[in-house]
Amino acid sequence: MAIQTIIDGVDYTGIAQEGSVTHQHNRPSFHSVRFPMDVAPGGQPSRCKIVLDGSLDAHGSLVHIDDQGDEDNMYTTFTFADPTAIFEFRPARDGAGSGDLGDFSKPSFMSRNTTAPQMLQEILVQSMTADGPDGEGPMGISLGSFATGGVNLSGAPADWPMSIAQVIALLTETGELDVVNTPIDSGGNMGSVSAYNGDYGANRSGSVSFQYATGTFNARGCRRTVDAKELMNKLWIYLGPREKSKSDPAGDQHWAANITRNASTPAALSSAIDSSRATYYTRMQIRIFDGDGASSLLELYKRWWNMESWLRLKPKTLIHITPNPGIKPAFRTGDTIHVAAGAKFRGGFSGTQRVMEYTYRWGTEGVCELGEPITRPGQPAVVTTADAEGAP
Repeated sequence: MAIQTIIDGVDYTGIAQEGSVTHQHNRPSFHSVRFPMDVAPGGQPSRCKIVLDGSLDAHGSLVHIDDQGDEDNMYTTFTFADPTAIFEFRPARDGAGSGDLGDFSKPSFMSRNTTAPQMLQEILVQSMTADGPDGEGPMGISLGSFATGGVNLSGAPADWPMSIAQVIALLTETGELDVVNTPIDSGGNMGSVSAYNGDYGANRSGSVSFQYATGTFNARGCRRTVDAKELMNKLWIYLGPREKSKSDPAGDQHWAANITRNASTPAALSSAIDSSRATYYTRMQIRIFDGDGASSLLELYKRWWNMESWLRLKPKTLIHITPNPGIKPAFRTGDTIHVAAGAKFRGGFSGTQRVMEYTYRWGTEGVCELGEPITRPGQPAVVTTADAEGAP
């Protein structure tokens, strides 16, 4: 695979010492390029494009400069982030159809829209309006497609104001939203953002397989982490505001609504809860959202309860894979691939995993391969998990 590095319109491919691109699922992507200091771009570059085999694969703005020197060498590393990184610094505002255009103190977009992609579309459009009381202006993105027909997630969180990034985190945790940024270079924009109903990604498990200490032996390193710190199998959610009653005139113990396991809980989830309690004992957590607990606005919390319960019934497992040198990326974040380890790897494992993060890198020869980020030595090239698979 051929790599081109273009910074502020200048092609630096021939003098870049090395570089890497890290793509993350539902989170901003980052790319870094390192130069010998005497030939590095001067000042503070603005934007960088990475072209992979003739196609734009990364386009972002500067977030970090690292100048280093020792007794032998001096070099400069520039790191860039894709334009979705700005979502952390944009409030989620009401758009068209609301009673208070541009409001972020108590917006209604999550109760008026029913699906996650449509909620996201409204707040992105409104944030991109001209800088003023109703919006902050351009973000370096254009809007792509926003899926319809998803699960009803109408709800009303109380912790306003929230940033666009916080809203995305809440909605992706329901399993009903995937946010995909496609790099572009058009009209001053660096990316085109689309949203899916939690179903983005292709099944590549039949064509992409990383096998450590077994099979094709095409992975030189493997790390499996199993973390039980967040294990929980009895989740109760209370939704405000608190309500006064004859028996509780102060409203200390009565909430507008609550969500627990009940007759409508999917059978597969209910069975998994029983199994978890039998294995790990009952581990309870209580969440309080002091918002609008009206019955018409519970769908967001119901779906969130389902996914949170499913994901935390057993220890969280992540697989970190370092492929052999020379293997090129043939998948994207959100795709599912096959990952395996031999029996000597504490019993081994084999199965389909979703790609949450991957990195490819290159050196002076321009050869692209899956490998650690140049700014994070020792980190894996591919991170996968199957924790969310099979969620009801």
